[in-house]
Amino acid sequence: MIKKGEILNVKQKKKRISSVDVAREAGVSQSTVSRVFNNSKGVNVSPETVQKIMAAAEKLNYKPSILAQGLKQRSTNIIGIVCHNFQSPFHTHSLNCFSRELQNLGYTTLLLNLSSDALLDDVLLRALEYQVDGIILTSVFLTSHLAEDCRDYNTAVIQYNRYSEEHKVDSVCLDNRKAGRDVADYLYKTGHRKISFLAGTPSSSTNRDRREGLIEGLRDYGLSIFSESIGDFSYESGLKAADDFLGSSNKDRPDSVFCSTDLAAAGFIDNARDRYGIRIPEDISVIGFDDSPLASWPRYGLTTIAQPIDFMVKETIDILLKSIKFENEEFQHKLIHGPMIKRSTVADRNE
Repeated sequence: MIKKGEILNVKQKKKRISSVDVAREAGVSQSTVSRVFNNSKGVNVSPETVQKIMAAAEKLNYKPSILAQGLKQRSTNIIGIVCHNFQSPFHTHSLNCFSRELQNLGYTTLLLNLSSDALLDDVLLRALEYQVDGIILTSVFLTSHLAEDCRDYNTAVIQYNRYSEEHKVDSVCLDNRKAGRDVADYLYKTGHRKISFLAGTPSSSTNRDRREGLIEGLRDYGLSIFSESIGDFSYESGLKAADDFLGSSNKDRPDSVFCSTDLAAAGFIDNARDRYGIRIPEDISVIGFDDSPLASWPRYGLTTIAQPIDFMVKETIDILLKSIKFENEEFQHKLIHGPMIKRSTVADRNE
């Protein structure tokens, strides 16, 4: 128990041990310590001196600054990752894969949270100030002046799950246009004619390509999108879409709905079942996008387009690291095929 008037000993913050302290303990110059820990080539340091330095470092519990070493070598081994949607299962899985793969390759990740595209300038500038070796933009649109900023800093940049046709920036993205066509083809061949679309964020290239692919596929069969609800890839946008498509003002309902994400599809299914008494797929068929874990949950059993995240992440890292080493002769825009995973939310209306 602390007595009144008793003076407590406050724990003092320990001084960080530097290479100067190690040099003093070992009886050598600070530059010699730096050469040993930086593995400088062409500099002869005797085994006896190295042994003295390592013994001094162990005694003082010295930890060399990896960042400082990297700056001297003009490489920090840090990769910045910019993300603005941490609630999405797709992005959560992607970030986990990126951090794991980069760590296995000896890189540290600097995660930057983007609350809105309007703040990308500030976030990207912060990453550049950290002198990162490269930047991965996940589902973020890069403007021409930001791309120029990165080039001025000699920093490699790649877009993941987005691409830009007008800017010279590497990118890896699912072939969303083909995925939209595949959905149209599958729904038509299973007897569906009133095919609606639950859109994601209108400005995103992924949403645009999925929608245009769906339109192109339906046009081949003499059809067009039956009805459309604009959302933002979220669960809440799925709830809203059910109200849009099934509300009292809509007497003519779709026979199928293509949703921009599995999360949106889950929202649509939940609201359609619980509020409107819709049977899935007997009354309305539903297709999602991503093949996130919830797609296989018994409540949904969702037919969906899979995004092979592990493969996409490895391709992204491979292109970025080659760009950092100046091994890429030209900018790459790589499209990845997304297979359809068929479960129980699409009925065959031909039977």
